[in-house]
Amino acid sequence: MSRSKSILAVAAASVLLLAGCTSGTDSYAGITQSCESYKGGAEIEQVEVTSAEGKVPTVKFPTKGDGTSQLSLIKTSQTKVVKEGSGPAFTGNQLVTIEYVIVNSSTGEVLANSKFDGTDAASEVFDSSATKVFCDAITGVKEGSLVVFANPKSEADVNGTTYLLELKKVYLPHANGSIQPLPSGLPSVVRAPKTGQPGLVAPSFSAPKDFQKATLIKGSGETVKAGDSITVHYVGWVWGTEIGAPFDSSWDSGNGPATFTLKTGDGGLIPGFVKAIDGETVGSQVIASMPATDGYGADGNGGSIPGGATLLFVIDILGVKK
Repeated sequence: MSRSKSILAVAAASVLLLAGCTSGTDSYAGITQSCESYKGGAEIEQVEVTSAEGKVPTVKFPTKGDGTSQLSLIKTSQTKVVKEGSGPAFTGNQLVTIEYVIVNSSTGEVLANSKFDGTDAASEVFDSSATKVFCDAITGVKEGSLVVFANPKSEADVNGTTYLLELKKVYLPHANGSIQPLPSGLPSVVRAPKTGQPGLVAPSFSAPKDFQKATLIKGSGETVKAGDSITVHYVGWVWGTEIGAPFDSSWDSGNGPATFTLKTGDGGLIPGFVKAIDGETVGSQVIASMPATDGYGADGNGGSIPGGATLLFVIDILGVKK
């Protein structure tokens, strides 16, 4: 899996220091919001941001009589949209790619930043639990927007921290589109109501001998083709006399969705994974049964997948980066 560097790691380092491409929106229609919408405030509205394409923006804070920032006095997080984008809105529990500037709210000192030229953007899943502060701060903000938000002081962050973020790419949280009929020969899939995470209804029939796939949800996003950089959620099972627990799942990895180049060969994917996704659209969910010739062959992978195994994958296509 390929991931850009995490803004959370940069932010955590900054707090320790303090203490001592636009896509269409159709495929996002109907996504349920999982975090609270961002909230403004009098203090954040006074923040001045100067930005230019390809350059790191600058931030000027409102100050008190002693020269310190008024943002150091806020009690709850505040967000201001400096420039609104035209892409899909962030709704929570999603991977997002971000350019960033991290600032000491008390002094205005810049603690860390990306280059805003596409070479070192951060990627992170902001969710309703572990990263709720970030999730609430940008929920409702559109892809392509430039926003500034400030977090109040805390025991771990004695000065408070302000973040200037440009949302470069917002990915779907799960497959989203029209439900399609399931053909015979493949097991049924169930989905968690809140997250969309798929699970299987154990089949009462044997695995097909040849490669088979079906589109379970038809998304309305752009078409994926070989060579694209794709972001997906996936679950994989070995299909033997029965189907047990998954041998791999991005949903349960703790790292969020996976990003791959859709290719086979050296450093690439197994052939069946490419065949399952090539030609599908963003927002779609696909189920595919892959004989060993499309999987790990007669030798398996030397671990959880035995030689000659038929594999079963359910794949949610969350986005493509051109």
